Amino acid sequence: MKKAKRIWLVGLVLITIFALVLSRIEPAKLLVAMSGISWKWVFLALVLNIVNIGVESLRWQQVIFTVKREASFQKILAALLVGFFGNIIFPLRIGDGFRIYFLSKQEKIKVSDVIWTFFLDRIGDILFFLVLIGITGLYFPLSGETEKAFHLLLFVISVLIVILTILAFVFTRGDTQHFSGWRKRLRNFLERLVLVWRGLRSARNLTLFSLLASLSWLLRVLIIWAMFESFHMRLPFVVSVIGLIMVNLGLAAVNTPANIGGFELALIAALKLFSVDTETALSCALLLHLVEVIPTFILGGAVIIKTGFRFERVRKEAEEIEKAL
Repeated sequence: MKKAKRIWLVGLVLITIFALVLSRIEPAKLLVAMSGISWKWVFLALVLNIVNIGVESLRWQQVIFTVKREASFQKILAALLVGFFGNIIFPLRIGDGFRIYFLSKQEKIKVSDVIWTFFLDRIGDILFFLVLIGITGLYFPLSGETEKAFHLLLFVISVLIVILTILAFVFTRGDTQHFSGWRKRLRNFLERLVLVWRGLRSARNLTLFSLLASLSWLLRVLIIWAMFESFHMRLPFVVSVIGLIMVNLGLAAVNTPANIGGFELALIAALKLFSVDTETALSCALLLHLVEVIPTFILGGAVIIKTGFRFERVRKEAEEIEKAL
């Protein structure tokens, strides 16, 4: 409960900051930015977003194959859409709990096994996100404060990974009979990680999983690039990558329903590094947010209507699953 209160407090602060940004906007400039939109690029971003939902479903399926070889792509896609829908209308990412519960019932897989596949899929996604940060910081041409910030971020992440790896190795050695509860859980987690890694390799899914994870991040970058093109910004391609990185880092810090406020502030901050005026940055961020939210909301709603899924009946179970995550 205390954690929920802290998240609500951070979310309130975030929305307050966003409201202050809005109060400084000049309406005339905002209207000018919106009036010049090239809608063909918006449509492309919309299509790419829908394609990425399918790619993410295929990626998750590769992990689910380790617990059920006949897992249906259609049911996994439906579960993903239900989860997205839940995250749009509920705070604290309860939608992830709905996604896991939905797939567990649809595929008749134990909730604990679905939680594991979700967690491993998320870890894989994060690892490729870190690769994206590393490639951007080391190989893309940046300048000034932007380059310093990325190199610092890359250094901090590298140090954290090394420290966590060392701690995991040190605290999981020895006889498990003398371990405390959290050390046993850590040991079990590492053992299951090795088992699923072997499962992916033996099933020849690891290569496909990696390709799908890479493709998913590429599609996300292209969505942002298309939105920049729709506002005629003509920015270097690397700005799309930086925008994506900052948005995801911002959303990792706090979750509001549909990520309202944090999403926009993160993209505005990224565009400010490249001297884009606030009105244009805000217009782009708002439209991009709609492009990402509306399709998932409509498709998720269609799945819910078709399957008769009721959030209110399983919210308690979803909240328990989210705590387990």
